[in-house]
Amino acid sequence: MKQPKYVYNSQNCQYEPARITFKDVFFYVFGLLFASAVFFVAIVFLQNKFVQTDYEIALRAENKVLQKHKPVLEASLNEIEATLKKLQGEEQTLYTKLFNAPPPSHAAIASTLPKDQVLLADASGFKSLLSVLNEESSRLLEKSSKGNAAFSDRIKLNQKDLLLLTSIPSIQPVSNPDMNSLASGFGQRINPFHKGTYFHPGIDFIAPRGSDVVATAPGRVISISKNDLQAGYGNQIVIDHGNGFTTRYAHLEEIHVRYGEKIIKGKVIGTVGNSGGSIAPHLHYEITHNGEPVNPVLYFIEGLSSSQHQELIDLSKKQNQSLD
Repeated sequence: MKQPKYVYNSQNCQYEPARITFKDVFFYVFGLLFASAVFFVAIVFLQNKFVQTDYEIALRAENKVLQKHKPVLEASLNEIEATLKKLQGEEQTLYTKLFNAPPPSHAAIASTLPKDQVLLADASGFKSLLSVLNEESSRLLEKSSKGNAAFSDRIKLNQKDLLLLTSIPSIQPVSNPDMNSLASGFGQRINPFHKGTYFHPGIDFIAPRGSDVVATAPGRVISISKNDLQAGYGNQIVIDHGNGFTTRYAHLEEIHVRYGEKIIKGKVIGTVGNSGGSIAPHLHYEITHNGEPVNPVLYFIEGLSSSQHQELIDLSKKQNQSLD
C-alpha cells in the first residue's frame, strides 16, 4: 500500500497530508496515455512484422510480381511506340514513292492504353488492361494480315505491268504549283482565229516565254519540227513512250533534244514559246494512246493531291477559247 505523502505547514508548525493538485493529475494522466500509446504502437508493429494473414501474403506476392514485370512492360511499351513511329514513317515514304505526292494528313490516333495507366494499375486493373491489349493486338494482327495479303498475293506486277506503268505520261509538262496555268482543256473549244468551235486535241498551259518544258514520261524522240510560219504547231517535239503512248509539245521557243534521243521523265526538252498558230506564249500538250487523242489531265497523277487533281479537272472542263 502506498504511503501517504506529508508536507510541513509553517503556520501551525505541523506536518499535514499533501493535497493532490491539478498538475499532479495532468502529469499522471499524460504519463498513463503516453505509455498506453507506446504499448499500442509496439503491439501493432509486432503484429504487422510477425503476424500475416492469407490476404496480406497474397498482396505481397502480387506486389513482388508487379515490381518485377512492370519494368519489362514499360520497356516493351517503349519499343512498341518506337516501332509504330517507324512504321508510320515508312508508310509515308512508301506513299510518296508510289504516288510522288505528299501523304494525306490524318488526325493523330490516341493510344488505346496510355503507358501511365498501365504502369500505375493495380492487380485487378492490370488484368483487365492485359485483356484489352490482347484484343487490340488480335485486331491489329488481323488488319496487317489482310494488308499483307492485298499487297503480296493480290497485287502482283509482272515486267509487262511495270513497263506499262512507267510509260504512262503522269506529270505536268510545265511548272504549275498554284494549279492556275491550265488555260484551255481537251475537247470542243472556240478557235481563237475564226471563233468557231472545233475539237481541241490537247490542253494549253500559260507560262512565261522561256519557261522549261519537261518530258512527262521516259521515251524516245520520234519527231522534231521547226516552223517559222504563223500556223500549225510551230516548233514541236513528239516523244514515243511505248505501250501505245506518245506525247506532243507544241509552240516551243527552243528545243533541247535531238531526233532519236532517249529521254528520262522530267528531263527539260525545250522552252515555252509562241511559235506557229499561237496567240500568246503557251505550251500546247497532247497525249495519244494507240493513235487516239486522250485527255491529258486525267493522266496527271504524280505530285498532286486529290484536291489539286480535281481542281485541274474542273479547269479543263471550262468551255473557253483555246490559245492555238
